[in-house]
Amino acid sequence: MTKRCDLIAYAHVMKTGGQTMCDILRQSFPGRHCDLQAEGAVTPDGLRFARRFYPRLRSIAGHGVVPLGNLASSCDSTRYFVFLRDPVERCVSHYQYRRNKDETSEFEPWLARYADFQSRFLLRNSMAGEDWPAVADAARAIEVIERHIGFVGLQERFDESLVMLAGWVGDPEFDIAYRARNVASSSTIRRQLLGDPRTVEMIRAHHVEDEKLYRYVRDVVYPRQVARYGSTLDADVTALRSRIPAPQSRVLARSLAAIKRGLIYKPIARAFYSSSGARK
Repeated sequence: MTKRCDLIAYAHVMKTGGQTMCDILRQSFPGRHCDLQAEGAVTPDGLRFARRFYPRLRSIAGHGVVPLGNLASSCDSTRYFVFLRDPVERCVSHYQYRRNKDETSEFEPWLARYADFQSRFLLRNSMAGEDWPAVADAARAIEVIERHIGFVGLQERFDESLVMLAGWVGDPEFDIAYRARNVASSSTIRRQLLGDPRTVEMIRAHHVEDEKLYRYVRDVVYPRQVARYGSTLDADVTALRSRIPAPQSRVLARSLAAIKRGLIYKPIARAFYSSSGARK
């Protein structure tokens, strides 16, 4: 359970339910949550800069929020959580998302560039800047999970993970009722890729370390969290699902927070980093 003074840090791995998770944080802590601006891993200076705009900061999120980011030097009580996903499903969803946006690369060179994405994500650090580790290492990623991350959710068991996450956060303001965000408008690419056995095997060959990491979390870490939660888990998941899709809540507070984020923090952060030459 986190304390009220703890900073809750969501390390956002792409295509693991992250937009929905960020929306939950925004609705729970309007004006006290920050989607951190970062090109690479968020640095302690980046977090200190964000605190100028969010002095009562309760939670942060972003693709640059990583467990090895050394944020403790600017916040003594940072607690991390992350969601992971079956490597093949995550890879296909990631490629489909990029193609639906602006990606023009053919699948095979794209796959090589984003191989073992989850393992490499967990091994990034604030000294690495925008660079990712060239080589994935599941054993080291598992060590990061065990030493630095307080809770690990699974995208495939999203509702159940949310219920356990709420217990880990332990804050009555943390409201996990949600509306799904960033759902793919078309699944054509996904069906094509998963429908080709050769392509699926090629994806697996590029995610050997991710598969080791995922199996460890699925078979060791996640069951441990389930056991820790207790016997009411199924009932609590049923109760959550009865509230989904959730109506909009804290509309005024969230609107003001969105204005602050979009019109003040983001543009000033971009200008500051650009003029100073500092890494975002």
